[in-house]
Amino acid sequence: MQLKKKISMIRFIRFFLFALVLPQAGIAQTTLSLANDPEEGKTVFHEALLKAARISGAVVVGVQARTLVEGPVDFRAHVPAAWADQMICVRVVSADGLYEAVNTYHVDAAWRGGSAEFPYPDVPFPTEYGQRLSESVANGLAIRVSRGDCTAGQTTEATVAFWNTTALTELTLLINSFRADRVFAYVGQDAPPVKCEPVDLQGRTAYDTVCVIKDRPQPGNVDVSIYRVKTGGASAEDKITVVFPKE
Repeated sequence: MQLKKKISMIRFIRFFLFALVLPQAGIAQTTLSLANDPEEGKTVFHEALLKAARISGAVVVGVQARTLVEGPVDFRAHVPAAWADQMICVRVVSADGLYEAVNTYHVDAAWRGGSAEFPYPDVPFPTEYGQRLSESVANGLAIRVSRGDCTAGQTTEATVAFWNTTALTELTLLINSFRADRVFAYVGQDAPPVKCEPVDLQGRTAYDTVCVIKDRPQPGNVDVSIYRVKTGGASAEDKITVVFPKE
């Protein structure tokens, strides 16, 4: 009888410890929650297919890693521990500017920056256009995750968005060059410039240039400078801070 009680107790302890582990996995699913201003008492998800493109004026439209695979949208983001209990703005726009989703999310106060199992939290993205988005071509979507509420405008501090991937083999910056003839990106202090190329798509309204960063910087805040050069020597510099993950 005593042996049975001991076996039962051991099973209970194992089950209890297992149950304690489960909420840790759940952190990846509940780290971010929609925090748009309520409409009729409900927090709604903002997205639209537009008849005419709305241009935000931002130079850096996308900061992302992406794999082209068909199927349900899997959208994640590197959320730094320093962003816990804060608002972030997530903006997704198509190259032609006709699809747009702009939503504010709240980062859970308990977030500690990830774990080996779930380094990149899920971004709730209840789109009505999942098929359309999953069929978009390379560089057909720009995703930018910035620190701060969307209603305050995009800040200059952004993190890496992951669309249908969790691998950061290279970082893609999608740029609105405002008709510049050449575009260069400087990542960090000592790295050589990255020559950016035109996006090979028709109807490039929201952005027109892609910069592919293949040499991954050290984790943490990295200053990125974008230079847009026009014929005759006139140039413009735009800066953004990208928070790179550890892995």
